[in-house]
Amino acid sequence: MSEFEKMPRDLETLFSGRGFTQRHGCALPLVTVDPGGYPRAALLSFGEIRAHSRKQLTVAVRTRSQTAANLIRRPQAMLYYLGRDYCAFVQASAGRGRACDCDPDRQIFPLAVFRVKVDQPGPEEGDVEVLTGPLFSAANPDRIFSQPLFDELGRSEAP
Repeated sequence: MSEFEKMPRDLETLFSGRGFTQRHGCALPLVTVDPGGYPRAALLSFGEIRAHSRKQLTVAVRTRSQTAANLIRRPQAMLYYLGRDYCAFVQASAGRGRACDCDPDRQIFPLAVFRVKVDQPGPEEGDVEVLTGPLFSAANPDRIFSQPLFDELGRSEAP
């Protein structure tokens, strides 16, 4: 597994907008740590994550969720990306959250990336692809893939 201090460029591109328009059914686990020290995962859509650079992300989570509470209590998170050719584990420090202007049910957190682990098949494994990852469908996709929310994430700054 390779380790880096910032996201691969194609992952930054995906999180900065291409994923919003092309990956409506993909869920991305955002793992935080609860008060007991246990990992807890929230599933975010590409409409709730936005990259500002290879070292800065912003995420939107439910205001009264365990995820928001965990990010406030212990400001660290890991975002998983399961792609066809590789998997990435993006470790980040969370900055101070704020209320979302366009959706009162969400809180926005800036994330500063400090480590990215990339797992790709080794030469001895041959041609290996991840065929599917966490997928979802939604009765009201505009609630999840809100252009105003995605625009607001683009205006937020990471720590």
